[in-house]
Amino acid sequence: MKQNKYFPLLLGMIMVACLIIFSFQAHAEEKEQAAMKSDKTGTNPVNFTYDFRIYNEYQWLNTDGDGYQNITTMEFRAPILDGKWQFRARIRGVALEADMNNDGVDELDDSGFGDSDIRFLTVPYINMDKKMAIAFGMEFFFDTASEDILGSGTTSLGPQVFAVFFKPFGGMFDLVAPAYQHKFSVDEDDGRSNVHQGLMDIFFLKTSKDKQKWALIDPQAVLDYENDTEFMLIDVEVGTMLDNYFGTKGHSVYLRPSIGIGSDRPTDGSIEAGYKIIW
Repeated sequence: MKQNKYFPLLLGMIMVACLIIFSFQAHAEEKEQAAMKSDKTGTNPVNFTYDFRIYNEYQWLNTDGDGYQNITTMEFRAPILDGKWQFRARIRGVALEADMNNDGVDELDDSGFGDSDIRFLTVPYINMDKKMAIAFGMEFFFDTASEDILGSGTTSLGPQVFAVFFKPFGGMFDLVAPAYQHKFSVDEDDGRSNVHQGLMDIFFLKTSKDKQKWALIDPQAVLDYENDTEFMLIDVEVGTMLDNYFGTKGHSVYLRPSIGIGSDRPTDGSIEAGYKIIW
């Protein structure tokens, strides 16, 4: 069979075109990855950065009388193992005061250290062409509370899995992240209940074009298999970088109100304020 004399030229042009297309795709993906790494809002759960956070949450407890719980948390995150994993550690200070029976007497009244936890998180799958990622983590909850009423009284494990969808619904959101965590106790104090819970949430994130402000909504469902109860929490967060205000880099603040839904809810609502520095 006689070969067309233009065949080598045509083949070469096809190869060059393919190389150009692949180059543009690789460049676009590198650009998206670079944009993700430059994001200092701390709102992307698969963007592993060094960061320190301190935040305070004031909760209105769901009791027959008046009651509140105030939790101050310090948190540190860091990429480890060549950035393939993220390590997170949190410690808490807790103040609790509650009139459980509406008799004018605070049956609960104490303050001190609360429980602490650490987490290891990795992203086994990320595809910026398909604009999605899947992450898996293992969280360890430790019974470090200085007083019984300030903690769960258990040491627990919490494997979790979540997906991240970038620019879904035609770019309506920057990302949407549905997640599930299964939490169960492996060691309990005498007389304290076991922990066996399913924690589901999905958060919707929208940031400004200059990545200096953000807003998110995070509905969460808690299924307590041990006590056969369930309730919901709906959080809304607004935050801003401080770069344009003080010339700083990686500093931000946010406000996060929440409302509890369901007769089994532990809190009627809460308000959280926090500060982050990311580098």
